[in-house]
Amino acid sequence: MKKLVAVSSLALFLFAGQYDMSGLRKSELTAGSENLAKIEYTKQAPVPGQVKVFNKSFVTAPPMIPHSINGMTPIKMGQNQCLGCHMPQSAKVMGITSIPKSHFTSGFSHKKGHLAGSRYNCTQCHAKQAKLNPVVENKFNSLRK
Repeated sequence: MKKLVAVSSLALFLFAGQYDMSGLRKSELTAGSENLAKIEYTKQAPVPGQVKVFNKSFVTAPPMIPHSINGMTPIKMGQNQCLGCHMPQSAKVMGITSIPKSHFTSGFSHKKGHLAGSRYNCTQCHAKQAKLNPVVENKFNSLRK
């Protein structure tokens, strides 16, 4: 077995210089993208509570984040600024969207008042909403109007 590996390695080493090993694409990955429209975000950062929320695309879709998250990301262990406003107690007082009960349960344990570890990173599922001029027109219709 060792001889087979040694011979195979030697053959690969000898013949590797004779063949182009770059794959099927013979150009740079960015080639052809210079003509695409530049995506520009709105300059004004939305203020929490003062932005119209986008409709969900489908019933079980996670809601989009309707406000700026500048300075709130990246979310790290022990550093999640979303919890300050969106924990059920705070959200009720502020009149904003609360973290749902499903985020407080885990397959292994249930600690009252603590998020399940798999739900701690909010931006893993919830994306920031933005008004953009899309490169490709989207004709998708939301289930909810």
